[in-house]
Parts: sequence; C-alpha cells; structure tokens
Amino acid sequence: MQNFSKNHPILHIVLKNTFTLFNLVNLILALMVAFVGSFKNMLFIFIAIANTLISIINEVRAYKIVKKMRLITEQKPTVIREGKTIQILAEEIEKGDIVVLSLGDQILYDSVLEEGVLEVNESFITGEQDSIEKHPGDELISGSFVVAGTAKAKVEKVGEENTITKLEKEAHHLKTADSKLFTLMNKIVKYISYTLIPVGALLLWSRFRTESETATAVTSTVAALINMIPEGLILLTSSVLALATIRLSKRKVLVQDLYSIETLARVDTICLDKTGTLTSGNMVVHDFILPNGDTFKKATTEGPPAEKSLLRPLNAILSTQMAENATTSALKKAMPKNANFGEIKGIVDVVPFSSDRKCSGFKTKDAEYLMGAIEFLTDDKEVIKQVKSYAGDYRVIAVVKNKEYLGCIRLKDEIRKNAPQIIQYFYDNDITPKVISGDDLETVKTIAEAVGIKDLDGVDLSTVKDLNYDKLVKNYSIFTRVKPEQKKSLIKALKKMGSTVAMTGDGVNDILAMKEADCSIAIGEGSDAARRSAKLVLLDSDFDRVPSIIDEGRQSINNLERSTSLFLAKTVYATTLAVIFVLAPLSYPFSPIEMSLLSFACIGFPGLVLALEKNTARIKDKFTYNIKHYSVPTGIAVATAMVILSIIATTNNFSREKLTTLSAIIVFSIDMILIYKVSRPLNLFRAALIAVIIAIFLCALFIPFIQNFFEFTLAW
Repeated sequence: MQNFSKNHPILHIVLKNTFTLFNLVNLILALMVAFVGSFKNMLFIFIAIANTLISIINEVRAYKIVKKMRLITEQKPTVIREGKTIQILAEEIEKGDIVVLSLGDQILYDSVLEEGVLEVNESFITGEQDSIEKHPGDELISGSFVVAGTAKAKVEKVGEENTITKLEKEAHHLKTADSKLFTLMNKIVKYISYTLIPVGALLLWSRFRTESETATAVTSTVAALINMIPEGLILLTSSVLALATIRLSKRKVLVQDLYSIETLARVDTICLDKTGTLTSGNMVVHDFILPNGDTFKKATTEGPPAEKSLLRPLNAILSTQMAENATTSALKKAMPKNANFGEIKGIVDVVPFSSDRKCSGFKTKDAEYLMGAIEFLTDDKEVIKQVKSYAGDYRVIAVVKNKEYLGCIRLKDEIRKNAPQIIQYFYDNDITPKVISGDDLETVKTIAEAVGIKDLDGVDLSTVKDLNYDKLVKNYSIFTRVKPEQKKSLIKALKKMGSTVAMTGDGVNDILAMKEADCSIAIGEGSDAARRSAKLVLLDSDFDRVPSIIDEGRQSINNLERSTSLFLAKTVYATTLAVIFVLAPLSYPFSPIEMSLLSFACIGFPGLVLALEKNTARIKDKFTYNIKHYSVPTGIAVATAMVILSIIATTNNFSREKLTTLSAIIVFSIDMILIYKVSRPLNLFRAALIAVIIAIFLCALFIPFIQNFFEFTLAW
C-alpha cells in the first residue's frame, strides 16, 4: 500500500476517500431504503457523495500544490553518468549511478563509498548518535546523513531493496502524529465501527416487531444508523487541513505533514537556532585580530609577516574545505582573489567541519592546522579568555597550529529585520522562546537581547560536567556550544515537562532535535537533510512566516472544535436512541429524509461555515473537554426529549408524519441552542449564519411543496 500511494498518489487519494467504512454503510442503507421503494429517503446518499467529492478535490488540489513546491525547491542530487556531472531528481537516480555527497546531504539510496572520506550519522536507522567515519569500500545506508566531508558513492540498491524503503514499509521508524484531532477521529471510527453492525441488526429486528409496515421499519432503522455516522466530520477535518495547506503554500510554506498545522497551533515552547532563524545567515568579516591584540580590517597578500602568520594557514584551511557554510563563505569572500600567502606543503589529511568538533582544518606530517571555536582548539585558559573577550556582537573564529594560537577573525551575523516583532508575538501568545545554538554564549546572548528575548539566563554546555537536562531546561532559556545529540536531549526534557515543543533549524546539526520535536520547521536555504526531516519548510527562508502558520493552525483547530461539537452531538443522541429503541417497543421518531435536512441545516452547513471563519484565538488545550462539554449534554437532551415524545406519540396514536414533524422541530430547537453556544460571542457573521439556518428550516416547514417533500405536516 505504501508503494502504491507513492506511485499512484492521486488514485490513492480517490480510493482512500471513496472506499471508507462509512461510505460502505451509507451504500448498504441506501439499498435497503430503495428495496422498500422509499426512494426520496435516499437523499443522504447524495450528501455522502458530495462530501466525498469535496474531500477528494481538496486533497488532490493540496497534493498538486505540495508536489509542485517540492519539485521547485528540492535540491537535486549531483550524479556522474558517462563521465558527465549532472543534477537530477532524487527519484531519477538509478542503480550504478555515482552520487556526489557533501555536508548536509541525506543519503537517499544504499551505496558504497568509492572516493573520499565522510562522517555519517546513522541514528535514524541504528539509534547510535555518534558520527561514523566512512572510507572507500564502506557501505552507506540510506536514511543517514553526511555530517562532514565530501565524497563520491556508487548506488547499490533502489526500490524495494533500499533500506529506507523497507523501514518505511514496516513503519518502524515513523513517528505517529501527536494530534488530538487524529486521535479523536480514530476513536470515533473505532467505536462506531464496533457498534454499528450489531446495533443495526438488533434495531431492525426490534422495528419489525414494533412497526406494522415493512417500509416504516426499514426507514426508521436507516434513520437511526445514519444519525450514528459522523461522516461529514472526518471529511470536514481533512478538507479544512487541506485548505490550510493550500493557504500556507501561498505564503511559501511547504506542509509535509497535515497534522503538523494542528501541532504548531498548540505549541507553548519554541526552540530557535540562532543562525538562519534569529539571524539571516548572511555573514561578513568585521576584522582580523592577531595574538598581541592588534587588528586589521582587510586581508592582503602585501601585509606584514604578523598578518601572514594568520592569513597563510587560514587561506590553506579554506582551500581544503570542499563543503561550504555561512562562515566559510564569508571568510573566502574576505580573502583577496588568487590569494598567495605562501603555500603549506605536505598536506596528508583533511579535517572536515563537524558539529561535534566545532572545527575544521588539515594535517601535515609535522603539524595540525585548525580553525573554529577556541575552546575546542586549545587548553590554554588565558588564550580562551582572551578570544572570548572579543565576542560581544560577533562570531569569533580562531586559528591554531598544534594548539598554538595564531589569531582570530570576527564575523558579523545580520539580525533579521522582523525578529523582534516575531519574538514579541511569541510572548503575546503564551509561547516561550528558547535559543539553542552551537555558538559562543556571549555572542548568542547579545543577539537574543537585541531581538527581545526576555529571559537571558544562559549556559555554555561545553562547560557543564553534570548534564542534567531536566534541571537545565527549567533554569535556562539560552543554551550554547550545544552538540546535535544535546539539542535532542534538551527537546526531550522540555517535552517531559509537559511542553508542546517546536524546533526551527537549517543545518545538519539540527536534524536530531527537529525529529524529536512535536513540530519541526526548516529554513528553505538550509541543508537538504534538514528540509527532508522537517514537517514544515519555509521555502523563502523567511522566519516572518511562523506567526502566520500558528494563526492558520489556530483557525483550523478552534473552528473544528466548534464544528466537531455539532457532529458529535448527533452521534451521541443517535447512539443512545438506537440502544433505547432496541429495548423499548416505541415508534422511532425520525425518518431519513428529515434527518438529511437536519444534518445539513444544523450540522453540515454551519459546521463548514464556522470551520472557515477567521479565528486566531489562543488554543486553551481543552479540545476533547470542550467537545464533550457541548456535545454530550445536547445529545442527552435530544435523546430524553425523543423518548418522552415517542411515549406520548405511542399513547395517543400520533400519525407517522406528526411524530417525525414534532421530532424535527424539537431537535432543530435544541440544535439551535448548541449552535448559539458554540458561536458565542456573536458577531454579525455568526448572527447571519443563525438567521440563514432558521430560514432554511422554516422554508422546509411552511412552504407546501418543500413541506411535502420532507414529509412534514402541520395538520395537528
């Protein structure tokens, strides 16, 4: 089924929405009504068809938009075929292709390393967090990702043989959607499925015992079972989320998991990676600092020997690094074109950048040259203190030779223009921002203060011996020098506290945390592996989109909460009445044609309209409670009223038309009370909706030809 949905996605959507348990039940019930010749009571089947078509159209539309966005934005793997280097779509890769891999790439197919050295994280497959060094001849497992190095690999397995394909098929590594909507819908389907067939059979047997006419027995049974099915609710939910996906696509947000919209709406803690999130990711070199504290602004080949002692190894390190990031790009731009500070000969090994090491460089027979965070390059506390004092608003990159300090470079990271407004939005909406970064503590705190982070208590995890993550997340809001597995542990600790956590990121070092978070948001300009891991992708890398995503989720959840109450109220009273009328020899008070009207006027129509209304109020996290609060009392009230009415009707020999008419009026009146409650506070839009609903019912009740169609009578 997994492969079928991938190979035939649109057909899969059509079949998934058409061949449902509820549609099957509707078809069987329609055939029962047709069998006794009561054709106009088959109106419910057309409503079911309309609901199915709407759901299919919305899902197909959403799928096409998402697919188009993925094709436009997805990085194309680089392969070598017949000696030519080309870029193709991931699905076009064939067995035997030579794929070029570098930092941040996800390994899409089982391969064998042919040339170069890589450091690979296989945690998604093996559960081991440590990076594994791969040499020519070693196997590369699909689903893992490159954390350091550049290499060429030969694709060995595609299709069903591929490791990641097998894992997806078995669904061992997939995380179940943490969604109250998803959970509620599954429970509804489960419980209704268990009760529908036995209750239906017993009810039909009971009706044949009570009713004198076969047609009445069948139609009353069908009416009871139709009421039990909240079919429109499931279709409405998928439609609302699909429409939210479409609206977000217009804001350049790619939704890779429908239910992530709901999850983000419930988020109360958001973990922000500094680079690419609070800052734009664009970096420029501010100045160069020599060991004696002297500074110079521009790198030139004509500079004095003191400057060359820093620039020579720096230029050599940059020339050995194949994979680029924001830091190396800025440093390379600062170097003069065709820079020649004197060649360093005899390079025997390259040290690619790694999030764990926080450094990169190369080795010769006699020395090791590295650049990166000073505390990872030397044990000299005085030097570390000196370099850290240069931080302030800057990122500081130090250069060492055999742990001897050669100087450092200060880079300026551009703060996003609207970052302060976004941080304030989080505070205004009860969302606690926390900053998790691999950078220096003082640098991160300076940027955090500039964007409006209120709690500036921070900790450098590289200095913490006892990593009690539960205590750390309670005491601090800023975490620096954080390794990838530590980011994941921080997210776990926050979730353990009961928080619903979102994580933003753009690099390979963010992936483990993004996978652990309840909702993950990737920056479009980030690594391919980060985008593939995230549930939401900001395609234009504009962090300003996050508030609009949260608002979209809130609109969907708040409105679905109200609509769900309408649908489940009917399920509650229908199920209660079905059980009662199995046991009691009373006339069932509904017919399918009248229930089709009530389902449309009091449930389907207002449910759809309310579900599309603008509503960005804060989520109170009482979704299930609120639904029960509204639907259960309403359901019990209707069931009680119907039992009393049926007793009166049986005692006084009411005609079938009189009984069903009175039933419709009573149910409509109680439903209107529920609609009024879920619509509070009333505004012009909601008041107009209530007026339209009343007008629809009054037309059915008083206009003669409509009255006759729905079998209403006012001749009492």
